[in-house]
Amino acid sequence: MSKSEILGRVRDSLKNNTHIPSPKVHYANPMNYTHAELLEEYKLNQTNNKAIVRESSVDSLESTIEQILKEVQAKQVLYNTDVKLELTGVESKLIPYTQSVDLAREELFGIDTSIVEARCGVANLGIVGLSANPNAPRLSSLITNNCIYLLKKETIVENLYAGIESIKAYERERSGKEILPTNIIFVAGPSRTADIELQTVFGVHGPRVVYVVVY
Repeated sequence: MSKSEILGRVRDSLKNNTHIPSPKVHYANPMNYTHAELLEEYKLNQTNNKAIVRESSVDSLESTIEQILKEVQAKQVLYNTDVKLELTGVESKLIPYTQSVDLAREELFGIDTSIVEARCGVANLGIVGLSANPNAPRLSSLITNNCIYLLKKETIVENLYAGIESIKAYERERSGKEILPTNIIFVAGPSRTADIELQTVFGVHGPRVVYVVVY
């Protein structure tokens, strides 16, 4: 959309005292993926973002997670309450995220691993999309050294625009309202930063190790 079009829409909205209408999307992705190709594109780009991608299924999801917890030697596992798993075969202590960080700060920041249900995956960028709500606090994907994202294959979309629309639709269905979440977050992989000498360091601002389980 050009500058003149944007300004014209603002002027018309002010003149008529109405909301600025949603624009038509002019961009169309030139790639024409089948679902299988979309999945492969996602796995490739997410791996390039330094996440460890594991492909699983609904039936084997719990055993996949249990194997990952053994690999990272998880002692305590924080999970959001929208994660519906039994995980009866793990030795780690399972902790549901039900208390505010203001009430359980010391306990929460001592947990080494978290499990978070992703809302979508964006194939052409290799990222997961999250939304914060009472069942999925934002900190669950930030405060642990290891984070396991659970991603349903059918929620993988082509591009960022489709990812945002997917998360909006999820939150509208969850809440039954048009109010959007306080946070929509896209995560590319483990946290990383670089100092003035360009030495990359993982885990400064978030998880050092990230798994994405596609099921």
